Amino acid sequence: MQKILVTYYSESGSTKQIAKIIFDTIINYDVDLMEVSKVEHLNYDGVIIGTPNMYGKPAPKIIKFLEKNEDKLLTKPIHLFFTCMDCYLDNEIKEHNVEIYTDSNLSGKINILERMNSWEKSHAVSTYIRNLKTILPSLTISSLAFFKGRLRFKSLSLFNSMVMRIVCLVNRNIKQGDYYKRQDVEIWIKQKDFFAELLTSNRS
Repeated sequence: MQKILVTYYSESGSTKQIAKIIFDTIINYDVDLMEVSKVEHLNYDGVIIGTPNMYGKPAPKIIKFLEKNEDKLLTKPIHLFFTCMDCYLDNEIKEHNVEIYTDSNLSGKINILERMNSWEKSHAVSTYIRNLKTILPSLTISSLAFFKGRLRFKSLSLFNSMVMRIVCLVNRNIKQGDYYKRQDVEIWIKQKDFFAELLTSNRS
């Protein structure tokens, strides 16, 4: 049986809880769930990585994990999800060979990137993808999901709490609360067999 790793970094807790939902939802695979700092090896056939949005990029601990394990990750299907408070689909997504999923809280409308304001551009899917490619140009992400997570000032670091308080003052659409929905996470996992390519390669 193929082995899958679900790993994550979580600050407010929603990324951890979404990772747990993914762990509970995956069937037909041997699945391990662990916080990224506890990953000791990558003897897995595929990896799902969860991270909060940190200014359009993965959390520093996730970046460190990706950089440290770049060679090993190049040989595996990689699926990554962000928890964020905002996300915009844009017309340049088609230029990237990545399957994109956004949950029911986030915009499903395709926006013209050039016409977006600075906030929208910083939270556009193409921006996230470009930032990932800047960090690790050789890494191929099979699919990328965005879930509206949780905003609680008291659960954030002092710096991030101050930043998000300012964001909430400037953007009235961003408010404290728990937003992720279990069914949205299950849809992402169940919509297809993420690791079917493993079975195909084993037959060839």
